Amino acid sequence: MSDVIDLSQLPPPSVIAMPAFEDLLAQRLAELQALDPVFTALLDSDPAVKLLQISCYREMVNVARTNAGVLATLLAYARGADLDQLGANFDVYRLVITPADDTPVPPTDAVMEGDDAFRLRIRLSWYARNTAGSIQAYEYFALSADGAVRDAKAYGPQEEDAISPGHVEVYVLSNDGGGVPPQALLDTVDAALNADFIRPLTDYVVVKAATLIEYAVTATLMFGSGPDAQTVMTAAKKAMQHYADSVHRIGVPLSIAGVYKALKQPGVEDVTLTAPLETLYAGTGEATYCTAITLTTSTASTQGAPPEGL
Repeated sequence: MSDVIDLSQLPPPSVIAMPAFEDLLAQRLAELQALDPVFTALLDSDPAVKLLQISCYREMVNVARTNAGVLATLLAYARGADLDQLGANFDVYRLVITPADDTPVPPTDAVMEGDDAFRLRIRLSWYARNTAGSIQAYEYFALSADGAVRDAKAYGPQEEDAISPGHVEVYVLSNDGGGVPPQALLDTVDAALNADFIRPLTDYVVVKAATLIEYAVTATLMFGSGPDAQTVMTAAKKAMQHYADSVHRIGVPLSIAGVYKALKQPGVEDVTLTAPLETLYAGTGEATYCTAITLTTSTASTQGAPPEGL
């Protein structure tokens, strides 16, 4: 995906604030004592203090509700129906991944586009208003062509490659399986990008399937005293899968540092990585794909014993 602002790196909005309960209570006690000196020796069990505590709690609830309302209006924080409303402002609507099915009992609900993917398309929709055929515009229209499109990357003529002037190559990664799109999906994206009202007259657009760089993660985690090893192993495997999914994009590398970071969960003293042994760089139209995660355990007292697998 072409460079766009990383919303996760933006500082939180300054309008969001949550006062401390103790500060609110101290302010109210000071105000009460200023009104009537008889309240200068209040205990926590005093009914007046209890009423002030209730008042402070109610204020915190109201502030939290206000904060949530403010965040719901910001693209970086809105989710669910709130994000749908923001998308409608840009004439962008959530895609259907799998339609609802009323034939089974009970019926199955439709599987809709996730918030993160929808949020990205909302941001890219600005570029769709560019009639010059920008990279981001092609990627927006490719992502919007079908809910099965996981990622899309457009390439144009560059000095260092062999793409002819006027030729645009758009690579597509699918949500299904490992990510290689079926021909039907490529045809859908091709039809969308070559529509007369989308493709500039001087462009020749070719849609291609992304190429997978498959890899498996194999590692031994060393534990000392502390949390249950099996619990930590499960957390490490989950974190590794999350990282692998996050970089399962066209042109995004699998960083070896990212692998170590994912596996070294709290409770893991050391990680011995068998595979991969180096960063996997994804080139033009390529995407990394994790086929398996195999983790074994080792402890300081049993390093010579056969490891236990997950």
